[in-house]
Amino acid sequence: MSFQDGVGAKNIGMMWMSLAVLAMFVLPILGATATVPTIPEDVEDEWWATTNMDKNGDKIHDAIPIAIKSTQYDWVDDEGRISVIVDFDHLPTEADERLLENRVDFRVQFRYHIIDSIAGSVEVSQIGNLANLPGVVLLEIDGILTIQMADVNEIHGITNVWDETGYTGAGSVVAIIDTGIDASHEGLNDLDDNNETNDPKVIGFYDVINRPDDTNGTDVEAYDDQGHGSHCAGITAGTGAPTYEYIGVAPQAQLVGVKVLSSSGSGSFAQVMQG
Repeated sequence: MSFQDGVGAKNIGMMWMSLAVLAMFVLPILGATATVPTIPEDVEDEWWATTNMDKNGDKIHDAIPIAIKSTQYDWVDDEGRISVIVDFDHLPTEADERLLENRVDFRVQFRYHIIDSIAGSVEVSQIGNLANLPGVVLLEIDGILTIQMADVNEIHGITNVWDETGYTGAGSVVAIIDTGIDASHEGLNDLDDNNETNDPKVIGFYDVINRPDDTNGTDVEAYDDQGHGSHCAGITAGTGAPTYEYIGVAPQAQLVGVKVLSSSGSGSFAQVMQG
């Protein structure tokens, strides 16, 4: 190897050493700027701290005091107990069951295995004590689900509106954008349930699914080959005929049907937007 070759090799070696030293200073800086703060895995989302179901922060769902005083539904049984769902900050164990039973005479109905809750009943007088037990973050009312709507208007205060204002939807037109409307149904075919008068409830219909080009609202006779739209129409403005057991919220309102869902109950975004 010549002298020049030796000098060149030495220079190359010094260059790599310089780069290595520079990297010792630059890489930590770059690493620091790229670091993203992470949330520890053991920190849970404390949803109960921001929920709008407990506005005063007493760990008692705001609906519970209303339910206790309600005269429209018997939320409190003959023993003075109310059914609630107790939410925990952890997945409850058998020890949590015993705690509820021993401290406030809680009667356990279910302890869930993938939901942080225990369902059961407690005396109304023990609601506050139950809410303050260790691990409890919120008490919720054990609401009622039903497939019938015989008393839904009363529960939601609709009958009060009828009585106090006299308004039952007359002069209003509501669009039902769904699977269609069965305009031949007794509760949907006439405003006054007198077939001798010419006052149809369904005054317009547009069928996006099968007749999209007929857009004037009168060429297609209203129909429903699935049923869901008629159900919604009945809730909205059904007269309740023939038994008048299930009356819509606005029984004197008229309807416009817009069919955007097929007989299978489905439709595309584009079809819904066209409706």
